[in-house]
Amino acid sequence: MAWRDNLRSASFRGVSFEVDSSTLTAGRRLARHEYPQRDEPFLEDMGKKAREYRIEAFIIGPEYMSGRDQLLEALEKPGPGQLVHPYLGTLKVIVSGQCQMTESTSFGGMAKISIEMVEAGTQQEPRATDDTLAVLDAQIAAAEEIAALEFSESFSVDGAADFVVEDALKSVNGLLSVPGMVLDNLASIRANPLSALQALLPERLLGSLSSPLGLAKGIVQLVRNMPDVLQLFGYGLPSPIQTVQTPARQQLNSNRDALMGLVSFLAVVKRTRDLVSAEPDTLDLVRAHRTEIVDRVDDLIFSELIGQDAIDAIVQIRTDAVKHFTAITPDLPRIVAREFAVALPALVVAHDFYGDQWLDQEREAELIKRNLVKHPGFVPAGKPVLLVS
Repeated sequence: MAWRDNLRSASFRGVSFEVDSSTLTAGRRLARHEYPQRDEPFLEDMGKKAREYRIEAFIIGPEYMSGRDQLLEALEKPGPGQLVHPYLGTLKVIVSGQCQMTESTSFGGMAKISIEMVEAGTQQEPRATDDTLAVLDAQIAAAEEIAALEFSESFSVDGAADFVVEDALKSVNGLLSVPGMVLDNLASIRANPLSALQALLPERLLGSLSSPLGLAKGIVQLVRNMPDVLQLFGYGLPSPIQTVQTPARQQLNSNRDALMGLVSFLAVVKRTRDLVSAEPDTLDLVRAHRTEIVDRVDDLIFSELIGQDAIDAIVQIRTDAVKHFTAITPDLPRIVAREFAVALPALVVAHDFYGDQWLDQEREAELIKRNLVKHPGFVPAGKPVLLVS
């Protein structure tokens, strides 16, 4: 197909005209910085330059005056309008500068008009959005308070038999022996009278059993500081003692249930916060994180280890986490799988899938890391290769 077959009939705001020639001005906006005593300048890229169009139009024919007047009226209207450019297609433009019209008796029946236009673009309005992460953090802080209060209402060693106190002390010490539940820098904790962790100091732990709210707040702080809360999901205490349920036995079992409920609650809360703050970079990862949070919250609710106030709090945390994921999903890519008949170098796969931007976007390294490719020269054949779309 010849280039003439691709030309379009020129018009602006529905008014047709002929085109003798056209010029396009495009490029980048650069801020030039030149510094004293430095030979090399620095050019700061400020973004794409607005495209400018200069068109040498003409209207010809016995009734050219009518067409001339219609075109002038269209050019003088305010705001953007639709330009059908003979070479560039349909564009949204605004008339800029002056339009110069030339008429002469030497070439009667024709008006020449020089038109300058610039692409209209779109107005980018500021968007008000909720800080979903801040909302989640506030709900987590409130939920931790609820869990600590609920623990303090069920856990007690006041006036209890020695074996009840010993069991409570053994249970808390067992919790503190879980990997990751470490009191770091004891000297610093001892020097800070406001630290909730003081309740867990070895020399204070026995006395802290008589102050369950303070004990709970210390456990809350310790779980919050854990680098990997997954260690807590295997935590548990022996089943209730199946003997005659004396008041002492009932309190012993109540203490165990209260401690397991508090730890289970805090583990789910911490895991939720970790997954949300991990900043997942793909839609598939967001879905995986969201599913894990929903499943862990459901397991906790049906475990019957926590009361109604704690259930309401953890459900609200789940809701806020899902809202946060919903807010960030529109901007995230998806993961797609590709299979290759032969082994290929990672850079070839990256270039074929991502195009010329593969190097600047470090796609080769991402491909190797995501797929655990042993050698960058050989992406394995016959198995799915995960790529970010």
